[in-house]
Amino acid sequence: MNPLSKNITVSAFKYGGTLHYSWDTQLIEKTETYVLVKGEAGRQLFHHTKNKIFVCPTPSLEFFSLNEGFTVNIDIHPNGELEYYCNIALPSEYKEKHISFVDLDVDLVKIPGEDWKLIDFDEFKSNSRRLNYPKHILQFVEQSIKILEDRIEHHYFPFNDFFDAYIKKICTGR
Repeated sequence: MNPLSKNITVSAFKYGGTLHYSWDTQLIEKTETYVLVKGEAGRQLFHHTKNKIFVCPTPSLEFFSLNEGFTVNIDIHPNGELEYYCNIALPSEYKEKHISFVDLDVDLVKIPGEDWKLIDFDEFKSNSRRLNYPKHILQFVEQSIKILEDRIEHHYFPFNDFFDAYIKKICTGR
């Protein structure tokens, strides 16, 4: 990646403002609509909710939409296989050297050899009652799931070939 990349901290919050997890990355690109970062293999993820630190063994490419309800994390395995983890979230916010987003529990994931799966919907239902999600948040989550599934199914940005060159650079180190 760009040797002049800036270090960026990513913070995920739960609805209501509780810090959920955070980690450090490197800025690749920032536009008016998204931020793209690279996570180094061996980076630490601080899981504040569980009060644990996890070491992420693979490099990742991470996409944060600044105007839509999802994030995309792509773990790049040594054998070239890709694992996708998409958070349904409020649009991300970028401020100098910091990206933050509100994680709305539901995730869409794809692990190698399997189809896309919607996970943690039970957690969303539980938290929506416990944290009293307002109706507009419930509707936002439903709409964001549909938008994300549609983008994946029809290969719309960023699920077209957008990620390919970045993944290749991460894999080859060039």
